[in-house]
Amino acid sequence: MKKKLLVIGGGFAGFWSALSAVRQSRELKKEDELEITVINMDEYLTIRPRLYEVSLEGLRVELNKYFKPLNIKLIIGKAEIINPEKNQVTVATENGSRMLAYDYLILSSGSVLKAIDIPGIEKTFNVDTFNGAQKLEDHLKQLAGKNFNGEGAATFVIAGSGLTGLEVATVIKEKANKILADQAQKPIDFKVVLIEKAEKVGSYYSTEAQNYVIETLNAKDITVITGVTLDGFSHNGATLSNGQFIASQTVVSTVGLVASSLSSFFKGEKDKQGRLHVNEYLQLEEHNNVLAAGDVANVPVDDKGNSSIMACQFSMFLGKWAGHNAVNALFGHALKPYNYTDYVTCVDLGQQDGMLTTGWERTLLSSGIEGKTIKMEVTTKLIYPADDVQTALEDSYPEVPNVSQNAV
Repeated sequence: MKKKLLVIGGGFAGFWSALSAVRQSRELKKEDELEITVINMDEYLTIRPRLYEVSLEGLRVELNKYFKPLNIKLIIGKAEIINPEKNQVTVATENGSRMLAYDYLILSSGSVLKAIDIPGIEKTFNVDTFNGAQKLEDHLKQLAGKNFNGEGAATFVIAGSGLTGLEVATVIKEKANKILADQAQKPIDFKVVLIEKAEKVGSYYSTEAQNYVIETLNAKDITVITGVTLDGFSHNGATLSNGQFIASQTVVSTVGLVASSLSSFFKGEKDKQGRLHVNEYLQLEEHNNVLAAGDVANVPVDDKGNSSIMACQFSMFLGKWAGHNAVNALFGHALKPYNYTDYVTCVDLGQQDGMLTTGWERTLLSSGIEGKTIKMEVTTKLIYPADDVQTALEDSYPEVPNVSQNAV
C-alpha cells in the first residue's frame, strides 16, 4: 500500500512542498510507493504579493499544469477539521464532506487578515486574496461608471501602512485611472488617505529607508494620518479613533495577518500570530508526522532571535524543505535542517518608485526607478515557477539562495 502524504494549502509553501516531495521520492526511487494529495480552495496558485497591482491579469497559475504530469492529486475544497491523533482531515467540497487519511501531513494553509471588531468592517475591501482584489476592482469599475461622482467616491482610505498598505496607497490612483481609461474617460485627481496607528509611517525600516518612504508619500500627494486606527465604516465614509470622519466610498484594510485557524488543531507553542513553532526540520515537536511550512510556521532563521516572516520569499523555501523532509521521514532517511538566513524587502511605491532593503535592519539598498525595477523583476519572474514542469521540479531542491544578490 502506498504511503499517503497530504498537503493542506496550494499557495507558495504548499505548491513547492508538493513538487519537492515528487522530486525527492524520485531521488529515493520511491515514487511508486508514495501518493501525494494537495487540498486547496481553488485550482490556482495565486501570486499573492501582486494583488495590489493595477491589473489582476496573470496573477494566478494553474496548479494542475504541474500537478497532473507529476501525478499529484488536487482536491478543491476547504480543510475544516484536523484530527492529528487519527491522522485524518475533514474537507468540505462542493459535493459534500470528505474524510482524508494521511501518513504524513504538511500544513501550509497560509494566513488571513486579522479580524477587527468594528462597525462596518465587512464593507471594507482588501487585497489579501484574489477574490478580495477582484471585489475591489469590480467596486472601482462601478464607481468609474458614474465617473466617481458622489460624496467620497474619489477618496480612498487605506488602513495600515505596512508593506501592503504602502503598495495599495501608492498604486490605487493609477489603478482607478486605468479603469477610467478603459472606459474612455478622462483621468481624475483622486485623494488617498493613509492611516497608521504608530506615530510614524514605516517605523519598521531603517531611518534612511523610512525617510524615503515618507518623502515618496509626500511627493505623491498622499495624506498621512498617524496615531489613529479605523473605528468604523459606513456607506459614506470612515470614522477614525480620534473622532475624525473622512467621506469615502472605498476603504481598504491592510491591518495585518494571522495564521490559518487550522494551526489550532495541533498541540505545541504558538506565537502571537498563531503560528506554530517548529524545529530546524520544520517538524512539530508534539506530532511526529506533521510539518508546518509557510505563514503557519514560526521558524528560527539565525541565532539573534529572528524568525521567518509571512512573506513569499520564506514560504517558497519552507515549502521546498518541507516536501523534501516529509518524504525522507516517510522512508527512513535523514532530514535536512532548514538553513536560510538572507532577508530582503521589495516594496512598490507606484509609478517610477520602489525600494529594496536588505537585512533585518532593512537597510536601504535601492530606491526610485531602480527599486521599482527590482521589485518587478522579483514579483513577475523570480517568484513564479518555471514554465517547464521538469525545470520547476529541479528548482524544488532545498538549497540556500542569495536573495539579495539575485534581486540586484
